[in-house]
Amino acid sequence: MEKVKARRVITNQREIKKRIEKDLDLYCQKAIELGASDARVVSAKDVVVDERVRLKCAMPHCHLYGSSPNCPPYTPTPDEVRKALCRYKYAILFKHDVLPKEDFVDPQQWLKGHEKHQKMTHKIASALESLAFNDGYYLAMGFAAGGCKTALCGGLPCQFLDSGRCRFPLMSRPSMEGMGIDAFGLAAKVGWEIYPVAHKNVDQDSISCAVSVGIVFVH
Repeated sequence: MEKVKARRVITNQREIKKRIEKDLDLYCQKAIELGASDARVVSAKDVVVDERVRLKCAMPHCHLYGSSPNCPPYTPTPDEVRKALCRYKYAILFKHDVLPKEDFVDPQQWLKGHEKHQKMTHKIASALESLAFNDGYYLAMGFAAGGCKTALCGGLPCQFLDSGRCRFPLMSRPSMEGMGIDAFGLAAKVGWEIYPVAHKNVDQDSISCAVSVGIVFVH
């Protein structure tokens, strides 16, 4: 495996400006190489943190609510997230097309079908975050989709909550929604087709595609 070269940290804004545009483009390319269907550079100002998003995890209760430290109520409050994210300027938003779409939209197929797609989102988010970190963006931070308990651990009880030892400490990430980020709105804003699916009797023909979305804040 090719070794990743680390770069020294720089704080001079003029120097950062010279290299960050190229770096952001490279991170988008890397996301595609890792399995993303598309990746975009977005302004951190366009990322909306909304209390209602996190509240949806609890009302009605998501089946993963409280099941890991990466899910509410253990995740930071929307106010804490908002204060932190406003310190960033750039982020990489990426999506993974769910094929077949029934892995997300069919109630029975979803039970196991969704896990591999959300695992892919965790892998991409953690890999991009690590790459940016080694490039000197030491505050890079990534968020994935869905709960890490199902995406990575196959539904097993969370080992971190039990013993403080996560099975996947370098890959597990909170979901965008678990942090209060309006993932649906952001995906739609960049022009991606995205559908909310919450009813078991939804007409699957009315849904042309399904996606899993993640984000990495770079600088």
